[in-house]
Amino acid sequence: MDPEPWRAAWAGWTAPAAVRGLVPAGALTTPAEALQALLTSAIRRLTGRRVTVPGTGGLALRVEALEMHPDPLGVALGQFDDVRLVARDVEWRGWACDRVVVTFRNVHLRPLPTAAVVTAPVDVEIALPPAVVAARLTAVRPGAVFEIEQGGGSADALLRWHARPRWGALVIAPEITATALHLRPVGARLGPLRCALPGWLPPLRIPLPVLPRGLRLREIAVGAGEVVLHLAADEWREPLPGSRIASIARWLERLA
Repeated sequence: MDPEPWRAAWAGWTAPAAVRGLVPAGALTTPAEALQALLTSAIRRLTGRRVTVPGTGGLALRVEALEMHPDPLGVALGQFDDVRLVARDVEWRGWACDRVVVTFRNVHLRPLPTAAVVTAPVDVEIALPPAVVAARLTAVRPGAVFEIEQGGGSADALLRWHARPRWGALVIAPEITATALHLRPVGARLGPLRCALPGWLPPLRIPLPVLPRGLRLREIAVGAGEVVLHLAADEWREPLPGSRIASIARWLERLA
């Protein structure tokens, strides 16, 4: 595909001064190339740092990796393929996460008159430590103790009674709804004895924070020492006027 019609679509667009400072003089000609400069600068300045992201309601994280591998011709057409963010030590609205992995798929820039970055779909993986789930569970059911038991190549989520931890445990199956994490009892343990429980027993409900931008919880898994939430959104669309580009560039400059 010929990139020249796309360059013509950006005719008259001037990169903000804050963005021009990120690249050699004369290197920027389109918003797509400005976006590439921002992403390249973000990779260089954010990787390995703990930051609080502005405009996110206090999202704090340590960026472990920020990856993109666009084709040069694709950039000229406003196409960036996939962008992947790996972050650890994440805190947001009272929730602490060991690890968050966000994959922005098919990232591309829609042209003027209203430039916007579009990614579709978005996949998010959130790893919660057992202590976080346990604290949320205690808030709704005092005396309940949540733990993960690893053995035989698999992990079981268990509930015990704080006052009588040796009495045994309930085996629980984490389930998802639109607004909450459900811990449903599916089995019981008492010493060497094991038995299944009827499916009609009510679950314990842990409310989730309001998820941003159409994210929905689609799957949950219990792993080695963590509870992993898998979320997805069909599409994210972010307007990208020159003022927004300049604001992001100034924030990155302050991190230098």
